[in-house]
Amino acid sequence: MLGDVVELSVVVRDLEAAIERYTRLFGLRVHHRGESKEFGFKNAILPTGIGHIELLQPTDPDKAVGRFLARHGEGVYLVGFECQDIPGAVAHLKREGARVNDRRPDIAWVHPQDAHGLFVELRHRESYG
Repeated sequence: MLGDVVELSVVVRDLEAAIERYTRLFGLRVHHRGESKEFGFKNAILPTGIGHIELLQPTDPDKAVGRFLARHGEGVYLVGFECQDIPGAVAHLKREGARVNDRRPDIAWVHPQDAHGLFVELRHRESYG
């Protein structure tokens, strides 16, 4: 069900400072920047080998990313795995009693409490060309 790790999301206090550090230390480049009002963050996508690192800065302290920063400080927030059959994986996870957010057909999230604190994302591999 789970394939390669294709996304690692890291919550940061200061997106610009984090971008500067990741580009300087690791030679990464920003592929995309965005903002999600729905989920309360702004982000930057920095491609790696087969996946990417996503840096997330909360914009709303009452949404999940903001609450994560307040509780845990900066750090790994989410790990995204390549999944060829997302609907099939979601059906399996739900049968096993896991809480899964699958409101999008191309991506699903497993609640951290059902994966020993790890926020798991099921997704397809992206292209950064």
